[in-house]
Amino acid sequence: MDEATRTAAITELQAVLLETVGIEEFLDGVADAAARQVGPATSATITLRRDGRPTLVAASDPRAAECDEVEYAVEEGPCLSSIDLGRLIHVPDIATETQWPAWRAAARGNGYRSAAALPRSVRPATHIALNLYAVDAHAWNESAIEVADLYADEAARAVALCLRTADLAEMNADLRAALASRAVIDQALGVVMAQNRCSPDKAMAILRSASQHRKVKLREVAAIVVEAVAGTPARTVDTFQQRN
Repeated sequence: MDEATRTAAITELQAVLLETVGIEEFLDGVADAAARQVGPATSATITLRRDGRPTLVAASDPRAAECDEVEYAVEEGPCLSSIDLGRLIHVPDIATETQWPAWRAAARGNGYRSAAALPRSVRPATHIALNLYAVDAHAWNESAIEVADLYADEAARAVALCLRTADLAEMNADLRAALASRAVIDQALGVVMAQNRCSPDKAMAILRSASQHRKVKLREVAAIVVEAVAGTPARTVDTFQQRN
């Protein structure tokens, strides 16, 4: 790949990044950009496979998307094979290909003669593949595949970032729930200590005993104790919420 081609590909990727606001829109932009930059009459799709389940997440052309969906339905084709093998699958001429009959029929029926799949590992059990389709046989040379590599790398980075963001959101939600439960339990401990004139450890033992006896969660027992004394449900404070 010459420097001018590489520069053009990177420039378009930067433009896509600046002009999009969400992961889905960005991946659509990557697929569209790959289709334009890799070669003439090229279509591109992006597959995300998590825990063995493939999903189409972007497509530059509905015909290419249809080919991918057929591949998912029959569970065989160049995209899935590339992910399984961890390497590029290049089909220079679909007419002479002997593997994947259902996918091959769909590709030829949509007017494609060439295909390629470039896989990337995002994290364990999560992979993406940039899939290329072209109306001409032998549509891409080595330089064109190198351009496609840039777009596959960018798609993988975007998906990885999205998944990390989702993980952090889930972690924050779990922490919020844990802190809310802790607040209710602390209120109940104060009530039990006052009623029984006992230590915090003894009060906790009383709450745990009640939880086991009633076969309900400790937080639920604590909420019952607080409501019985206060006459209103136990208050929880979201310590993550910003205050003005």
